[in-house]
Amino acid sequence: MEKVSTPEFGPRGYLPPKAAKRARKIILREQMGFGWPVAALVAALVVVVSGVLFIRGVDQPPAAPFVAIGALTEVPPGGAAVLGSGTDRAVVTRVGGALRAFGAPATNVLWCPESQRLESAGAAWRLDGRRTFGAGESLRPLPSVVYSGQVYADVTTDAPPPAPAPDGRAPACAGGG
Repeated sequence: MEKVSTPEFGPRGYLPPKAAKRARKIILREQMGFGWPVAALVAALVVVVSGVLFIRGVDQPPAAPFVAIGALTEVPPGGAAVLGSGTDRAVVTRVGGALRAFGAPATNVLWCPESQRLESAGAAWRLDGRRTFGAGESLRPLPSVVYSGQVYADVTTDAPPPAPAPDGRAPACAGGG
């Protein structure tokens, strides 16, 4: 009968003798201690608590400096409207696939489908707020978000307006002011 040699490392019975001679770098397994299941439960508890806090915080209206300036239904799809009052006024557009808000000039601003620009009496702006016709500055972009059908904008932002890009084309839509 063949004599089985005892390996020089590890508990007996984990590796056959032939494998033990060739594979000295194999890490042998041992019984897990009580700490491993406790660590797994603590990690699971952290994930659950984080998820609950995230879900509770997600469904909240935006915090200051955002202010509600009007209902999304006031802005026609494919159009623009001036929302808000006083210092909380903004030109809001729903053109080009995104909702955009700009600091409102003193005059009323409308979207002109013919020229594909925002227009007012004697002035016109591209969709990115750059002034293309008339006197004055470009429109100042405002951070905006929609929550539960309300448009919120940060009217206190100090983002500079983009540089004008005059193209010489006068406003195309009548009654833009």
